Amino acid sequence: FARDIMDIVVIKNEKDYLEISIKGEEYGLVNMLKELLLDDPKVEFAAFRMDHPQAASPVLMVRTSEGTPLSALKSAVKKLKKQATDFKDAMKDAKKPKGK
Repeated sequence: FARDIMDIVVIKNEKDYLEISIKGEEYGLVNMLKELLLDDPKVEFAAFRMDHPQAASPVLMVRTSEGTPLSALKSAVKKLKKQATDFKDAMKDAKKPKGK
């Protein structure tokens, strides 16, 4: 099936606050990013909203107490990428036949 290309639209980009719309995505990716952002001690607030699940794109909101929200988001994306790689590796191991 064809998949829309992800498009990120910056709604607000301030010193300690970032709000972006992620077109072509549903809430799954944004929710994972939100959870990773909330694990960051420099992140004061992270949430997302989705006005309508079938017609709207999720909007991710991040407020930081230190550093920029963009650097916190980049860090969360790196962590998510590592988790995805670890999961992929675990799946490869799971598919190997067990010894007798």
